[in-house]
Amino acid sequence: MSRSQKIVRNLVIFLGLCLLFITQTALYLTPLSAHEHSERSLLYGPSEVVHVEDFDEGKYILAKYDRWYSCNSVERTLGLFWRSGGGSIGTENDKTKAVAFSWSASYEHCVAYGIINDDRVKRIELTLSNGQVLTQTKFYDRMFLILWTDKNNNNYFEKLIGYDASDKVIFESELP
Repeated sequence: MSRSQKIVRNLVIFLGLCLLFITQTALYLTPLSAHEHSERSLLYGPSEVVHVEDFDEGKYILAKYDRWYSCNSVERTLGLFWRSGGGSIGTENDKTKAVAFSWSASYEHCVAYGIINDDRVKRIELTLSNGQVLTQTKFYDRMFLILWTDKNNNNYFEKLIGYDASDKVIFESELP
């Protein structure tokens, strides 16, 4: 076997092993492919991706599927690959509420997300347990995503309020 044939053979073996490694460890080359695989593995979706937001360890993917809304995290790993971080299964949208929402925390990363069912809601305010207020007025296809970090594990979600254009309270909810 010539030198060039050995190089080609070794390259094919190496690429085959890389492909086997990637498929068996649930690693993907793009954040959206990690998200899609995560949904498929749970027999959920495929959802419509509404918004993608960066955070220091990956991305949050805000999505809708049928009657559900979700916020899936995908994390960068090994510098080049992506894997699902959790949250693929959605929460059913309770259309009787002006704002349907959920929240989660993983290590120091916290996220509140939801869908606005009442068109009068123009601003969402999230109050944290330390009194800090986070506000969002930019929505993504009637959905919102509010991120915060909690390095001390003591600054959680306390209250969510939806206001109309004249600052009248349309929706208010304590910790779900």
